[in-house]
Amino acid sequence: MPDLQGQKSYKLDIAFVIDATGSMGPIIETVRQRVLSLGDDIVAAMAESNKPVSQLRVRVIDFADFGSEGDDAIHSTEFFTLPDQADKFQAAINGINIEMRGGDVPENALEALFIAMNSDWTSFGADNGRHIIVLMTDASPLNLQERNGCVGYQSDLYPADINELESIWSENDAQAAITKLHPRRKRLLLFVPDGTIADHSWDQVKGWEFTTSTSVDPARGLGDIDYSTIIAEIVRSAEA
Repeated sequence: MPDLQGQKSYKLDIAFVIDATGSMGPIIETVRQRVLSLGDDIVAAMAESNKPVSQLRVRVIDFADFGSEGDDAIHSTEFFTLPDQADKFQAAINGINIEMRGGDVPENALEALFIAMNSDWTSFGADNGRHIIVLMTDASPLNLQERNGCVGYQSDLYPADINELESIWSENDAQAAITKLHPRRKRLLLFVPDGTIADHSWDQVKGWEFTTSTSVDPARGLGDIDYSTIIAEIVRSAEA
């Protein structure tokens, strides 16, 4: 981390929520190639905006579909502090397996998003900071509880529906909060397709507060989103 020289520092927690089905191979491979420099790239980009970073933590939640993957549908890691634990973060990214996963759409993205929302987020104290969720998928989301009854789906773990999930995201009373998300310093970055497939879409989530959305081509597996765009969106959300 850079010498802050008396400047007010930023603490950043970033949860990457990644679709781990076959079509997502290009973007996952891009992240794998850049994973060791990811922390340095974010810190450098923040420094260019005169927002020095004193702490950077990242975690990964990858997801597919309980209907086809069962217990193997969602995986999650703890937070890794960068750059000190870059090797563990690299191992987590390299461990994402897309072979023979998915095969159809939609996927269980909303359950993975809920897991990210319930991360062990850091407390900022007197520091500036952001809790950031970066969700990347080329598929529409299954409705919450739609896979209830499938192997591995714990119905009591997840919200009943999208409205309950939005209510949890929008909570702003720290005393009554369900999650550790900061009520005003949370950000959700969506890299998701437009449109509706069989009554499944991202439209409602795109309208949540503190949320920005970048449209992706569902036929390209995020192949049209480059690494620099992801970094730029993370830094933009941290500055907002």
